[in-house]
Amino acid sequence: MIALLHEPYLPLIRRALLAVTPRGIAKALDVGCGDGAKTHWLRECCTSDGLIIGLERDVNVLGSTQGISQIVGDAVNLPFADQTIDVIWCIAALALFSQPQQALAEMRRVLHPRGRLILLTAGEYWVRLRKHPLTVVQTLPPDIPLPPADGLGEEWTRLLRTAGFAQPQVRAYLLDSTAPAQAALLDSAELAAYINQAPFISPIAEPEVHLVLFVVKA
Repeated sequence: MIALLHEPYLPLIRRALLAVTPRGIAKALDVGCGDGAKTHWLRECCTSDGLIIGLERDVNVLGSTQGISQIVGDAVNLPFADQTIDVIWCIAALALFSQPQQALAEMRRVLHPRGRLILLTAGEYWVRLRKHPLTVVQTLPPDIPLPPADGLGEEWTRLLRTAGFAQPQVRAYLLDSTAPAQAALLDSAELAAYINQAPFISPIAEPEVHLVLFVVKA
C-alpha cells in the first residue's frame, strides 16, 4: 500500500496530515521518513527556527532535503531523550517496523506531555458508503473532525490506547472513489450535528472493498 501513497493522492495526504498537526512546533520528528519527500511539509507547522528531524533506518533511502536534519536510526530505539519532541509523524511506516508496539512505546517516551503523534496508513477495507444530499456535501469543509461510521478504524484506536495514548482520534478518507473522500464514510446523524443542520438520513450502500486512508491523532 505504500506505493499508493504518492500521486495522485499527495494533495489529499498533505491536507489530511496538516489538518491534524498543531502549529507553532519547536521540534518535530518524522519516524520512518524514507527519502524525506513528505517530511518538509512539517515546515508549515513549525516556528521559524523550529527543528525538523527525519529518522530512517536505511541510509540508502535517505534523500537530500534542505532544511531537514536526517539521521539513521531505529524506531524501536529512538535516539532522543524523554519528552523532548513536540510532534511525531509516522507515515505508512508502522507496519514495517520489527516491533510496532515497541516503536509506539518509544514515540510516547520521547513525546512532550502535550505533544502529538500523527499516524497515517492505508489499506483495503470493507466499507458502507453514505450518499449524503448534495446540498450538504457542498457546504462541508475540506476536513471534518469526525470518526468514520460503522466502527471503521477502531483497531487503530485500540492499538494507540494499548500503547498508552489516552484519546486517539481517527479520520478516514476514500482513495479509490469519485465520492467525497471523507464525507462518504461519515454517519449522517453525526454529520448533521457537526454542521448544525436538521437531522437527515442518507442512503447506505452495501458493503464493498475500498482503499481507505487513515489519519490517527493521539
